[in-house]
Amino acid sequence: MILIYLLKVSACTVVFFATYQFLLSKLTFFKLNRIYLLSALFFSFLIPALTIENKKEVVVQKQALITQVAYAEGEISEKDFDGTGTTPNHPIDWNQTFTILYSFIAAGLMVRTLWSIGHVSFSIRRNVSSKVGPLLYVPADSAIKNCSFLNKIIVDESLEEREKQLVISHETAHLGQAHAIDKLLINFIVCILWFNPIIYFWRNAIAHNHEFLADEAVLKSADRNFYASLLLNLATPASHLIANSFSKLPLKNRITMMYKKPNSNLSRLFYFFVVPVVLLCSLAFVNRKEVIVQRNVDEARQSVSTLTGFQDKFYKTSIVLDPNAKPAFKAADMVLVLDAGHGGKDAASIALDGQLEKDMNLRAVKILQQEAIKRGIKVRLTRSSDEFVSLRDRLPLQAATAFISIHHNATAKGAPVVFRGIEVYVSKLNRNIKNAEELGAGILSKLKQANGIAVQDSLKNASLLLLRESKTPAVLIELGNITDQKSLDFIKQEANLRKISNLILDGFVSFSKRGC
Repeated sequence: MILIYLLKVSACTVVFFATYQFLLSKLTFFKLNRIYLLSALFFSFLIPALTIENKKEVVVQKQALITQVAYAEGEISEKDFDGTGTTPNHPIDWNQTFTILYSFIAAGLMVRTLWSIGHVSFSIRRNVSSKVGPLLYVPADSAIKNCSFLNKIIVDESLEEREKQLVISHETAHLGQAHAIDKLLINFIVCILWFNPIIYFWRNAIAHNHEFLADEAVLKSADRNFYASLLLNLATPASHLIANSFSKLPLKNRITMMYKKPNSNLSRLFYFFVVPVVLLCSLAFVNRKEVIVQRNVDEARQSVSTLTGFQDKFYKTSIVLDPNAKPAFKAADMVLVLDAGHGGKDAASIALDGQLEKDMNLRAVKILQQEAIKRGIKVRLTRSSDEFVSLRDRLPLQAATAFISIHHNATAKGAPVVFRGIEVYVSKLNRNIKNAEELGAGILSKLKQANGIAVQDSLKNASLLLLRESKTPAVLIELGNITDQKSLDFIKQEANLRKISNLILDGFVSFSKRGC
């Protein structure tokens, strides 16, 4: 997510700038300091974007997978009671709120920066009295003078000739060393990292470094005392962040550096020791991804015997992990959104024993949640109690790996008997149907291992809002027919629901790791 990335970038800037401020800023190697400040910005954005993969091998039992996605006949529908009743309060999506707020402020700062560039350019053109190549002469009462802006040098025409030459020499150094590019870059980065206080100190450090470099170039041929006196006489407040002013307050650091004895060349070695250490410390902000490499049981026949004792107490799952190893995946990498169908005023169907489908859906989802947590899977529920949630409000707003909606089937009195077992639905109208098909087919292939209840051979297509409009790969699972006694007896048993839950999770885990 963009905000997490930018927070990591900000953390990197703290490490890099602290190193500069306490170890490098007092050195007189201004060119090296400029290289450090610019390259450290680059690495601050690069390091959090890197991902280090850690491959880990697990042994899985060989399973028959669905190689072709087939569909069975039949449709289902679900009513959304949007027109009546009380709509429950839904939690605010703070991540989306902060992202919108951040983007709004960043865009506003970008516009202000561009406006500042245009304003300075217009003000200069309006006050120019004469022009000689890149030199623009302005009257003494001009608000913008004795500075360089982009590829132009603006000089007060009322200065004495010797003073003009020093100003021109100083600003020519800015132009020759392309300081304007640094200025534009850091100002736009400030717009991106506006919430990070360190970036404002970084901008000041770059501005000071520019002045040190320009002063160094001038002092190769100018009198140090006269030049320092001129800086004090022409000192003005820093009102324009885009332009390089000849003498802007404060001047203490500049004058101190002008009279400071240059550091010995041996001190340059300091950079070769400090910079690599700082880079290594910053690698703490690199993303880490654990890649699971699965080996078929036939390819690891000798080692699999050591793992046979590690089985779920309710059911033998298709994924067998080393009990002494770390979890096969990180919770942050795998997010499952579970939806208990219906709820509140929407009771849906009634089972033969009088149970309401909405309650059975919630019970099944909570069991599925418990089994997922055991595996380290992060779970979000669309509802955790008997409340009404509209269909559209059930759709995942935050990033997730998959979205599974749990339901139970029913047959109306006098109607033809529908399928009595487990069915998996997707919607062909979803733009990401291929991902949904892969998720559904993977779960269906695992569910076929279930004993005691029938499982539909193929996926079923349904034009349901949850499946049709979900941006997250979505499936709907009918856990059985609650108006069929045999099916109901199976579903009522918690142990059976846990078996089914683990098979569903097996399919989900395989889907989430399919690209590894």
